[in-house]
Amino acid sequence: MSEQTYRHHTHHPVLTYVTGLFAAVALAAMVEQQFRGRETRDLAIWALVGAVFVLGTLTRQSTTALQDRIIMLEMKIRCAELLPAGQDTNLQHLSTTQIVALRFASDEELGALLERAVREKLSPNDIKASIRTWRPDPHRT
Repeated sequence: MSEQTYRHHTHHPVLTYVTGLFAAVALAAMVEQQFRGRETRDLAIWALVGAVFVLGTLTRQSTTALQDRIIMLEMKIRCAELLPAGQDTNLQHLSTTQIVALRFASDEELGALLERAVREKLSPNDIKASIRTWRPDPHRT
């Protein structure tokens, strides 16, 4: 990811544009059938199906991206509260997926597992497999 600056910080939600395109095609097909009598109902239905599919995908991506941002913040706070001063800086050496996996560790094993994850470059799956006492997350989407 390139560095963000004022000149190129705008966000272009491509999937939102794709949804709009599908919706426009569906609307055009419905208008075409209504006012010109052409058989475009199937095209309109498929375009609406495409729009709904893309919206479903977009909704799932947005939900998990937002939840990952919340988890990152939660883990920074949790590590700052539970770990000795300075040990929480190890989080910056891990990826988002590694931190998401680490959040399931109990308070007692969090520090040691964090250091091990950084030292051994553990994958998210390896981090989860290393947890002895799981901290459940019943709210994950």
